[in-house]
Amino acid sequence: MALLKQIATVAGGSAAGQLIVFATTPWLARMYAPAAFGHYAAFLSLCSVFITIACFRYDAALNAADEKHVAPAYWAAFIAAWTTALVAACFAVTPPGRELLHRVVGPEASAGRVAVAALACGMFQLTGATAIRQGHFAYSSMLRLAQPAIFSACALLLPIGLINSCLVGFLISVPFAAVHWRRQPWGGFAKIAQTARGLREFPLVSLPTALLDSVSLAMPVWFISSKYSPADAGNYAQVQRLLSAPLMLLAIAVGQVYLKRAGDIVRAHQSARPFQRRVVRYLLLGAVLLFFAVVLLGSPVLGRFLGHGWRTDTTFLMLVFWPVAVRSCVSPVTGIFIVRNKLRQGALWQVLYFCVTSAVYLSLAGRVPLERLLIAVAISETTCYGIYVYIADQVAR
Repeated sequence: MALLKQIATVAGGSAAGQLIVFATTPWLARMYAPAAFGHYAAFLSLCSVFITIACFRYDAALNAADEKHVAPAYWAAFIAAWTTALVAACFAVTPPGRELLHRVVGPEASAGRVAVAALACGMFQLTGATAIRQGHFAYSSMLRLAQPAIFSACALLLPIGLINSCLVGFLISVPFAAVHWRRQPWGGFAKIAQTARGLREFPLVSLPTALLDSVSLAMPVWFISSKYSPADAGNYAQVQRLLSAPLMLLAIAVGQVYLKRAGDIVRAHQSARPFQRRVVRYLLLGAVLLFFAVVLLGSPVLGRFLGHGWRTDTTFLMLVFWPVAVRSCVSPVTGIFIVRNKLRQGALWQVLYFCVTSAVYLSLAGRVPLERLLIAVAISETTCYGIYVYIADQVAR
């Protein structure tokens, strides 16, 4: 019961925030063209990369650190987020960086917006991770509610566009982060450096792994936007978000609670395998039920929901939903590699996954119809994540 209560608390904020986005989508889908949503989806994918890597993974280290190292690890992550913002800004002003961002994300991807996104996303992830480490699940839930709610309000009511609304949504993390700034004692740079060195596997092993993972997940939108059209990317991202929202919300909440509970189990010198298998079974059941719902009801429901100009045929919906369903059943157990200190095993799989995913997109994107590309992606995702769940099961023993 405690597990279900914690999952419900974390999922509640995310679900409430996404419900607000869901409720405003019929108006937003008629206010903005699919191409605008394509640029927004590409920018949001960039933000997802920053959420993953901005803190150099010291945010993830909070759940593996001893109590006395939590505050230094927090400040190491805080400094890393500012460093990431500076590096991102420098890259965005170079001619190759500017050209790449313009082609993939669109003309609104300026150096200033990229830097602000890196810093805001870093603060967002660090604040949420700190709340989870302290067992403040309700606080993390409020943060996850605020971001999509602010985005929806700005996109609907202010003439600033989807990308700027996205930025404002992530900047809401700053007042939340201020609470933790006051509560984390400053032990000096020497203490922070010492703790950072002790947790060096996170930036040295987990960071490259997380970067490969986040880039792999962003590839669909980036390649579809640049190799097909922003409108295709907008259709893909909008359909994926609407269809997978329930499963993804559950997976995110389960992943955070899983990290806490698995850490407790491992620190008690017990096997996390039974708990982990139970989590995967529950998620798999949810994915199967949602897939059949998409097949039976997806096209007529989304057609009416989004309105004219959006692609909602059943074949497209199935191809978009399947990879997300597979990933959602497995990704929450990523935490087992952290709490078991088996980051290298996870890194080896991530390299394999990145290579396979890159090969699919580099060899097929722009050369075959979009539907064939999505079929190839579905096959590669199912194969790679099947290998992943086997490895995670062995680590959880």
